[in-house]
Amino acid sequence: MLTAKRLFSFLLPLLLSGCFGNSDISRPWKKTIRSELTYLGARNWVVVAEAAFPVQSRRGIRVIYIDAEIPDLVDGIEQVIEEKHHVKPRIYVTAEISKVEYDYAPGVKYYRKELESALHGREALALNNNMLMRMLRDTSKTYRLLIIKSRTALPYSSVFMELGSGYWDEESESHLRDMMEKKEM
Repeated sequence: MLTAKRLFSFLLPLLLSGCFGNSDISRPWKKTIRSELTYLGARNWVVVAEAAFPVQSRRGIRVIYIDAEIPDLVDGIEQVIEEKHHVKPRIYVTAEISKVEYDYAPGVKYYRKELESALHGREALALNNNMLMRMLRDTSKTYRLLIIKSRTALPYSSVFMELGSGYWDEESESHLRDMMEKKEM
């Protein structure tokens, strides 16, 4: 029989770890994401894809399936990126998702609200789906692409993350190039 003291000693670590929230225990797939992101750097992409997203057969593309919804995955990836500090994402969504109507895709309003929450205020640029697919195709010729297929079954709901350096931004790069140019003169 489980005594109150034994039950408390079992539950206390779970409560302290945030088991009942969005911790690694309630999201065992975060370990996979953490491992995958360790290898990715600037110019690599992560796509959190809807269930019908086409799997491409090109070198440099890794596809994994995680049994979760896109907003939950995006939130978890954001948390892992914050831990890692070596990359910072530029996030894209399809322009089409804002036009998808509930009558044709029940749940789309809820999805949009959940995704906005999962982005934690980070701006997401909306581009045409065909343009995003071209960008992926071009990127995969030179850089690595991680596609995380989800169970989300809504059209145009995929989220695209172009990774950049987490510790060196465009302004820093521009300043460095300007200084180097001046010294060459």
